[in-house]
Amino acid sequence: MPNLQRIIALFVFSLIAVAVTACGSSEMAEDDGISKVTPTDTTYAIDDLIAMGFKMNKTYDVEGLTEATGAYYGFWGLGSYDRSEFEVRFYSTHSDAVEFGTAFADERTGTNAILKERDLTWSEGAKDARACTGSCSVSKYGDYVIYGNLILLCQGRDSTTALAQCALLINTLSSISPKA
Repeated sequence: MPNLQRIIALFVFSLIAVAVTACGSSEMAEDDGISKVTPTDTTYAIDDLIAMGFKMNKTYDVEGLTEATGAYYGFWGLGSYDRSEFEVRFYSTHSDAVEFGTAFADERTGTNAILKERDLTWSEGAKDARACTGSCSVSKYGDYVIYGNLILLCQGRDSTTALAQCALLINTLSSISPKA
């Protein structure tokens, strides 16, 4: 029973964090609760996500992912039944993430995502990005955000759902003191 109480407390905390940041920040978009691109003074690393409960499943080779310093596939959520899949890409700076990572993120997310490895600019992890609901012809990642030096591709059947998942993770990450 204590685990259930912890899950409920984390869920309530996450909802409050989303509400507070959505109401108190000019950087947040009204419709989805999070901006697509948000600069921060913090430089994040995979250890920051792991510290908040992110379960890293795979480390991708970033050769060909221009200027990326790391890329990972994993899971995060409030419980084993309420978790989402993410692809996280790290860059040295926010400006590098925006300049070099946007086109790669656009290519792998949304309704116009490129799903065939031979057609992708960077094909590492392409199989993990497919949502197999019969034909495996849909991207698992409905959208992405650029937050500081990281690009977060978020699971969701559409942009709104994916950005809600991104917002939960980003709000939790930003409430924890990351490594500088």
